[in-house]
Amino acid sequence: MILTFIAKVITYGGGGAAVAYGIFRIFTEKWLDNRFAERLEALRHSQSKELEDVRYKINALFDRVTKIHEKEFEVLPEAWSRLTEALAHVAAFVSQLQRYPDLDQMSQPELEAFLSKSRLDKIEKEKLIASTSRLGYYRERIFWYQLFDVNKFCREFHVYIQKNSIFLSEDLKENFTKIDDLMWSCIIDREIGHEAKDHKIWISASKRVRDEAEPLKKNIEALVQQRLKYEKAE
Repeated sequence: MILTFIAKVITYGGGGAAVAYGIFRIFTEKWLDNRFAERLEALRHSQSKELEDVRYKINALFDRVTKIHEKEFEVLPEAWSRLTEALAHVAAFVSQLQRYPDLDQMSQPELEAFLSKSRLDKIEKEKLIASTSRLGYYRERIFWYQLFDVNKFCREFHVYIQKNSIFLSEDLKENFTKIDDLMWSCIIDREIGHEAKDHKIWISASKRVRDEAEPLKKNIEALVQQRLKYEKAE
């Protein structure tokens, strides 16, 4: 429409109009160039901002993933270490091969030397010395110290897994939880067997550690190695 209007001006205005048209045309071209440059710069700025936003989101996501993996590499070795220690104590606690010193055959100096390093408190030591069956009394009392120890290691393992479960893969979390429950169950069975003087319950607890807990531990070991990208040397 503008060009049509200018054409009419030239037709009716003659040479002067042509000069005016030339000036107008130059001005219009510069104006269009400036407008195009402004729009292009605005588009570049918009695209640059979008790219920067995408780059920021990718970097933030990568940073979170990296931190999670770093935490996982910290948690898994510690969880495995705590499991190994806890299960070793459970296995020893429920084992049918318990070894005790033959206190009934010890001389007085030997007994005193042994009791000086014993965990029994002062009253328990006095009762042991006065007992007609020193070994029997010792086995009864030391059981509760052993129970305290195994509970301590299993509790530490349990708490660590609970606190760090968000950093465990679902399969590892499931297996750690399963062996955690199994260890507690064996400890309780051993305690019940001791109090009820039921040797069968004790035997059952020992077999469950061997037949269930140990294979489960091996499965966890394989899963941990897989997560840590462990490879055996050829």
